[in-house]
Amino acid sequence: MSEIQNELVREQQEVAVTRKPRGPLARLGCAVGLVIWAILILSPCILITLAAQGEINISTGDAPDQRLRIWLIMEAAQRGVGISNASIHKQDNGQTCVQTDTSFFLWQGQADSVSYCECYQHEDGSQDWAATGLTPGQCEAESP
Repeated sequence: MSEIQNELVREQQEVAVTRKPRGPLARLGCAVGLVIWAILILSPCILITLAAQGEINISTGDAPDQRLRIWLIMEAAQRGVGISNASIHKQDNGQTCVQTDTSFFLWQGQADSVSYCECYQHEDGSQDWAATGLTPGQCEAESP
C-alpha cells in the first residue's frame, strides 16, 4: 500500500511542477469576468429599485443638479427609460456651469436627445448657489 501512495505522491509532484503560473492576462480575464458576473447579479436589484421608485439619482459632484439620473417614462404616447448625466463644464470667478446630457431609450414613441447648460453663481461666504442662466445646447468653451 505504501508503494501506491509513493507513486501517487510522485504523480502529484510532477503535475505541480509542470503547471505554469498564471500570467497577467489570465488575471485580467478573471477580473473582467468577475465584473460582468457582478453586473448580471445586481441588475435585478437595479430594475426592481427603478420599478418601485420610478427613478434612481446618484450625485456625481458638489455643483447643483450635478447627478446621474435614470427614470421610467410611462406616458400615454411614450414608454421607456430616460438617462441624464450632468458634469461641470466651466468654472471661473465663482461661476459654475453644469452641462446636462439627456438620452431616451423608448420602446413606444420617439424622443430626441437633449443637452442644456445651466450656470450658477456661488455667493461669497455662503453655501447657496444662485442660477444665472439656462441655455439649450452645449456649454460654450472656456475663453483663454
